[in-house]
Amino acid sequence: MLASAPPTSWRAANPEVEAAARTPRIAAALAAADRMDRAILARDADAFSEVFADDAVVNNPFNRIARKKDAERNLTTGLIDYSSLERSIEYAATRGEHDVVLMGEEVLTPVRKAKFAGEKIRRRTTEVWTDASGEWKLAIRQATIYRTK
Repeated sequence: MLASAPPTSWRAANPEVEAAARTPRIAAALAAADRMDRAILARDADAFSEVFADDAVVNNPFNRIARKKDAERNLTTGLIDYSSLERSIEYAATRGEHDVVLMGEEVLTPVRKAKFAGEKIRRRTTEVWTDASGEWKLAIRQATIYRTK
């Protein structure tokens, strides 16, 4: 169960995403992404781990490839630690029978030991969520920082 955390939010950046978010598969993937964001803000390692597919791979904002175990370690050691996290979804669509692609921007504020602590970070993201296991899991993620303040 997720501990109390600051609220996360996502918003549709355009009418196409607003419409897409009403389809069951995309709505389910967005709900899974929201669970991941809430787990990050709550520093809830169990809930964070739960949203990752076992074979998940991330091209993280620090130009490194990370697997599920790497992402879990980054959360537990405080390298992933934010006081706020907002998503703007610019593209949301199904791919094949089991996948949903989410693309857009995140705005977040790292804290404590996290790189860029205290600064506002903007990054572009691409995620592939899959329900092949019967639950929505993050399979692939790419995040690129393009602005810090």
